[in-house]
Formats: sequence, C-alpha cells, structure tokens
Amino acid sequence: MKIVCLGDSLTYGFGVSRRNTWVSLTAERTGMELVNCGINGDTTGGMLARLRDEVETHSPDRVLIMGGSNDIFISGTAESAKTNISALSHQAAALGAAPLIGTPLPLDVENIRRDWASLADAAHAQKTGDEYAEWLRLFAGVFNIPVVDFRSAFEEVSDAEQRRALYIDGLHPTPEGHRLMADVLCRKLTRAGVSFCLSAPPT
Repeated sequence: MKIVCLGDSLTYGFGVSRRNTWVSLTAERTGMELVNCGINGDTTGGMLARLRDEVETHSPDRVLIMGGSNDIFISGTAESAKTNISALSHQAAALGAAPLIGTPLPLDVENIRRDWASLADAAHAQKTGDEYAEWLRLFAGVFNIPVVDFRSAFEEVSDAEQRRALYIDGLHPTPEGHRLMADVLCRKLTRAGVSFCLSAPPT
C-alpha cells in the first residue's frame, strides 16, 4: 500500500526533522510507503494545481488530503477550501487513487507566534476551522470517504500544559504532536484492515 500525503506545513512538518513527521512515523510503524507531499504555506488551491503531477509521479493507491488551514487563516473563510477539497477528492478518485481526508489541527490561539497572529483574527480562524472540520466530516460521509480525524485527537487533550506541548508556535505540531497524529492514522489504517500498526515507541 502506497499513500501520497498531500498537504501544507502540517503535513510537511514545519519545524521538525523529516524522521519526526507523522508521515515518516506512520511509515516506520506500518511498513507502508507514505510519500510526504506537503508544502509549507500551501493552500487547497495549490494542492489542486499539483494533484495530477503528484499522483502520476508516485502512482499511489491512496491520497491523504489535508488542507484548508492557510485558506482560512489568510482569507477568513473556508469557502475556497470546501470547493477545492471536493475537487481534490473527486479528481484523486478519477486518477485511480482512493482519497482519504484529514482534518486540520485546531489552533492554540493564545500561543500563536505574534508576527503570524498579526495576519489574521485567530479566534475567528479557530471558529471557522471548527465549522470547516465539521463540514469535512459531513462531506466525507456523503461520499463514503474515510476521515483521519487529527483535529479531534488534539481537542481531546484537555490539560492546558499537555496541549501546549503539542505545538511549536500555536499552529504547527511538535515531535510529540506528530506522534499523536501518527497514532491517529495508524488506528485508522488498522480499523480499515489496511495494515497492522505497532505500538508507539516509548518516549
């Protein structure tokens, strides 16, 4: 099984080493081939523009699509992200790669880097992100697309200190955050009967 992971900095792994990204950790734990096609700062429009090239280059069985954070953070709305996610999902299927949809992470609003926070209303972006994630789950349900719910896993961490430890800068996950994301994907693949995932190594 080969999975192309198409996304932005949350997929690329901004601020962490290549071996510590959720993409690499999942590949190591499952023995599957996962290709990291994340680009820092990308939008769903950028992902749509390069989808065909990524699929034709890597010939994956599946494409895990996760985007929309930058669309929302910059524009303040999720409308373009919704349109593009629909196109990405249907075009991936048409290219012979079954889509999976990842839900982008919530923001740690109080701890976002000050210069990045100056670009947007973080509280509004968080609210819009919540609504967008719910739409992603609804869309995926309508079209029978598996959802990898990274967002819910982060939201379930109720302790403020533990949750803060999952972020580098209020936006991007730390190595610990990437391990949590790998846990989520491994569980999803296991339940789907795609692969057996080993337990996460001790930290």
